[in-house]
Amino acid sequence: MSRNQRLRLRKVVESRTEASRHLRSPGDAVLVDRGVPRWLLISCPCGCGEELPINLDSRAGKAWRLYRNPKWGLSLFPSVWRDTDCRSHFIIWRNEILLFGRNEDDFDDSSFGEESMPTAETVLAQIPTTGMISFSDIAEALDAVPWDVLRVCRKLVRSGNAYEGRGKERGSFGRKSQGQ
Repeated sequence: MSRNQRLRLRKVVESRTEASRHLRSPGDAVLVDRGVPRWLLISCPCGCGEELPINLDSRAGKAWRLYRNPKWGLSLFPSVWRDTDCRSHFIIWRNEILLFGRNEDDFDDSSFGEESMPTAETVLAQIPTTGMISFSDIAEALDAVPWDVLRVCRKLVRSGNAYEGRGKERGSFGRKSQGQ
């Protein structure tokens, strides 16, 4: 992980043209909301100065899912990975921007408390005893923030109650049977 920084939601506006003037520093964000969230514009957290428009409206094409919680702030799923220019890769989780280097395996889940996260028992109940399920599918079933579920899944792996796939199966989890 290269560095973490706070997401600063500067303003909620009704049109995208109003947003740019509120983006001054890396990590500044403006939400375009016309009854429903349409765009999250963010000043690239790497400091390159680019404005990143993140589509939140599935009617307009590929869209990210925005989670809003008055206590914990904003989370965004999936990660944002620029394939041009600065090539930044980051997640927004509970008003924190976790900016990755070239390897997403650097994900450090130790910086957040466990309040309001699904319990290990609730997540474990979603993990099959045969086969595997992705953390995002578990999150969808529990109506939870995927990054919170990933953290709980990895905790279950560390405690020996689950296992995580490798390679293309990374991010998918299976339940360990009594004999494993």
